[in-house]
Amino acid sequence: MLNGIEIPSLFILHQEDLAQMESMKATVLNAFGDAEKFEIQTVPIPTLKANQVLVRVCATSINPIDYQTRRGDYKELVRLAAILGVDVSGVIEAIGEAVTHFKVGDNLYYSPQVFGEFGSYAQYHVADATIVALKPANLSHIEAASFPLAGGTAWDCLVTRGNLQFGETVLIHAGAGGVGSIAV
Repeated sequence: MLNGIEIPSLFILHQEDLAQMESMKATVLNAFGDAEKFEIQTVPIPTLKANQVLVRVCATSINPIDYQTRRGDYKELVRLAAILGVDVSGVIEAIGEAVTHFKVGDNLYYSPQVFGEFGSYAQYHVADATIVALKPANLSHIEAASFPLAGGTAWDCLVTRGNLQFGETVLIHAGAGGVGSIAV
């Protein structure tokens, strides 16, 4: 049970089990179509590179890009079998030898690369240490996993692309969705 939500036991591991593991459970998309195309499968735990962290996924989310990808909107960008998911909140289980600013046990949140090698619908995820951030202590993993893609998109639209400066005003239409509500 995590924050009152029942988590299927196939996604719960104990620290002592990690050292002996070579595989994990993941929700794998084997064909484009409806949600029934997902299957829970045993897959290899991703290999950790020098500049990466291995994260035990505590929570993820479902974004429009996930169901659009599942139904086949981006077939040319996705190689099946695919693990989707673009939001992660979790705990570092291992670090690469070049990682110096994080440690095992740190709580993180981040958005994996969209259409990257694999996503967050799995027990573990590997990410470059440059794209992860410490999870704010006042947020649960579930709350933190709802933020990275939508928050990053809002920031990118307003600050990076829109060049919004301190003191300026912007009108936000449709501020009720994930990106819009964060932008407001």
